[in-house]
Amino acid sequence: MKISIDATGLGQAKTGTTVYLTQILAQWNHDKGLAHTFIIFVAPKARHHFTALDLDGRFQLRHAPNSRFLRVLWQQTLLPVHLLQLGVCVHWGPGFVLPLLGLCPMVVTVHDLTFQLFPAAHERIKRHYFPWMIRRAVRKAHSVLVISHTTKADLERLQPESRHKNHVTLLGARTLPSIEPLQSSVQDYALFIGTLEPRKNLRNLIQAWRSLATTIRGQTHLRVVGTTGWLVQDVIDSANEQDNIHFLGSLTDQALAAQLQGASFFVYPSLYEGFGLPVLEAMSIGIPVLTSNVGATQEIAGAAALLVDPHSVTSIAQGLARLLQEPELLTSLRAAGLERAAQFSWAQTASQTLQALQAAGTHSP
Repeated sequence: MKISIDATGLGQAKTGTTVYLTQILAQWNHDKGLAHTFIIFVAPKARHHFTALDLDGRFQLRHAPNSRFLRVLWQQTLLPVHLLQLGVCVHWGPGFVLPLLGLCPMVVTVHDLTFQLFPAAHERIKRHYFPWMIRRAVRKAHSVLVISHTTKADLERLQPESRHKNHVTLLGARTLPSIEPLQSSVQDYALFIGTLEPRKNLRNLIQAWRSLATTIRGQTHLRVVGTTGWLVQDVIDSANEQDNIHFLGSLTDQALAAQLQGASFFVYPSLYEGFGLPVLEAMSIGIPVLTSNVGATQEIAGAAALLVDPHSVTSIAQGLARLLQEPELLTSLRAAGLERAAQFSWAQTASQTLQALQAAGTHSP
């Protein structure tokens, strides 16, 4: 079966969507029994993500535009032509988008519905384009993959006709490089990882961190890792090292692993998530986690994390104070997190995704 994949939405930095797609491809690449051909449309700026996977001959990379504006036009004009010329059996849009004029069966992944639920947290153009596209892609698709039961419930509430199409494919935790924590650092630190944008709730996190008495915070620092996204520059500019807050930018997998393995605890009080992959990855290596009591972070963490109200600076501060002052809580969260994370697997995600694609590929449009 010839399966095409639209990876044109990926950028140079490794975001959650990039991890999602590359982890699934890595699983398929490892399974030498798969006889399918995978055609991946990717922009030059993101090609390195796939080169690093060392994909075999079953995987073909095809050129697509770098420009966001050109990409949107290309997806809806030239991509359908490519699918027809290449004889594609099924097309997968792993990031919300499908070519609406395409003739072959299609599958789309919907990661979250925050464009509709939290429009103010997104850039203006995304507030309009993605809700419009998601509605039409869901109608066009033979199957819709959703990455949590939270996203499934949101989609079925906003688009009830999707009920018979939706398939929950929970994500897994990466096996990060086994690296000793940074030896040059003598700091105790809390760690945040994620694209820096309003939905990640850095404003409330930093306010909560600053509100802690020095007798509680002590010498512990807050390290923030992630690519700078949109509408957060004022938050970044307001933080300074006097508050023991450090922005480290985007890191390689090796550097990220070192930071994560050396953290005292992980903080992720996001306003809303479709899954919350950093939460699972922290739990999978025994790092205690503080996260939000709403959306998919609550679903994925369960009772294995300290849950706080992301809209309340006081609630976040109280959670931070507990993690800083209660060593027995850290111990219990480490054990609970490891047990919880073991229930998730990228192998299972990849298998369920392929099953949906194969089923759609046997369907006549």
